[in-house]
Amino acid sequence: MKANIQINPARVIGSIDPMIYGQFLSRRLWVSDQALYDPEHPHAREDGLRREVVDAVIESAPSVIRWPGGCTGTTYDWRDGVGPQSERPRVIDAHFGYGVGNGFGTAEFVKFCRDVGAEAQINLTTGTGDLREALAWVEYANLDTDTKWANLRRRHGYDKPFGVKYWQIGNEEWGPWEIGYTTAEANGARAREWAKSIKKLDPAAKVLALGGGNAESMLDWTRRVVADAGRFIDYVTQHRYWDFDARKGIDNYDQIVSVGYREEQLMKALGGLIDLVAHEHRLPRKPRLAYTEWNCRDKSHNEMTPSWHPSTAQYRLIDALACAGFINAMQRQCNYVTLANFAQTVNVVGMLLVTPEFVLKETVFWALVMQRRFSGDTAIDAWVDCDTYTVDMPEGTTGPIPYLDVSATMDKATGRQTVSIVNSHRSEVLETSIELTGSRSSSATVHQLWDDDPFAKNSAERPDRIAPRKSAAEVVDGKITLSLPPHSYTVVEV
Repeated sequence: MKANIQINPARVIGSIDPMIYGQFLSRRLWVSDQALYDPEHPHAREDGLRREVVDAVIESAPSVIRWPGGCTGTTYDWRDGVGPQSERPRVIDAHFGYGVGNGFGTAEFVKFCRDVGAEAQINLTTGTGDLREALAWVEYANLDTDTKWANLRRRHGYDKPFGVKYWQIGNEEWGPWEIGYTTAEANGARAREWAKSIKKLDPAAKVLALGGGNAESMLDWTRRVVADAGRFIDYVTQHRYWDFDARKGIDNYDQIVSVGYREEQLMKALGGLIDLVAHEHRLPRKPRLAYTEWNCRDKSHNEMTPSWHPSTAQYRLIDALACAGFINAMQRQCNYVTLANFAQTVNVVGMLLVTPEFVLKETVFWALVMQRRFSGDTAIDAWVDCDTYTVDMPEGTTGPIPYLDVSATMDKATGRQTVSIVNSHRSEVLETSIELTGSRSSSATVHQLWDDDPFAKNSAERPDRIAPRKSAAEVVDGKITLSLPPHSYTVVEV
């Protein structure tokens, strides 16, 4: 099979916001509590964080990290996580029903973000909390005033404000599983009043409000929140997961590898809806999309019980292809999507499997690293000519979908071009020519994820089975010819 890709740096789509390369770290058991923060672990640093976990997060270079939740965040009392660590209470996580510690709180989270080079994104408590509690948290973190909560921060040893830039209102209140389950109308009104109030305290704050997550609710929720709160919010959030169940042994290859194409259609619909509502209400600026949770999800691995414990890898090679394809879609839709948090950093649905004995980089970790490390800051047009396929989904047949999912980017400062390519064909090599308009290079660098088994995983015994392999390619008269293996992810740097 043959394919052709044409890249033209003069055809600029837009600037890619680096905040799309963010992550999500919940405070739940075996995530920030006991996996990242574990002061009794033999590899713990002086601050109680496991050294090898922090090092792996630094390697992934998140631009922004969201905390403390998630479902666990809708009942979090931020006051339990400040002050002397020895005096902080152990409390019941109301969502999951088990005890959780508070040694990793606001100050520790902000310091962790600074250590790994990320911005901090705090999710305000909406299930059991109120606006007064939220504003107190903003004051504690960000204000330099001679007032109650700012002075409490000073008494805790932090004279200067933390400068938390991103504040999210709510989590998944469109779902009946969530504490604080509500309606689109109530969410829109809350977002308006909370965002308005937050910006009175801190005009520089960037505020995120709930759009949706379930396909059947996202358009209604997005329309309502933009209409009601669009003048005060900066982002409309979405959550997207692509489920599989390892216990059932169902072959869901096509549904997973087609994620980039399918999700891009939703991005366009949501972005267009925001534009329409902003026009109808004469908004001075348009909120942008923020995917504050997204990932593949093994339902057999994500057991929400007190006895859950990390043990084995969940992610396959094809899940890494899906993640690469979703980031491709966000890059192509960079004028709509300007922030995202991969869910999540550690365990449950994490890029890192962290047990008391080892830290394993899942297959999806490498898709994130490749996109973050090699992508440029500007999205440019990529014209793709290749065969297509269709996918049977519960809502009907989707397609035609090109076998190659391609995103092209350019670094403005250096002129370096990068082509990110997912070959979603299950069994066929695609002989692919890449035509680079205006390129004077004679060589290119190729980074590739591949294995002969599309369902292969990394493991404690073979931790690097799925990891990038580097090679060189010739550029002849502005053209590169590559044999792209089936079910592979390739990044070409020129």
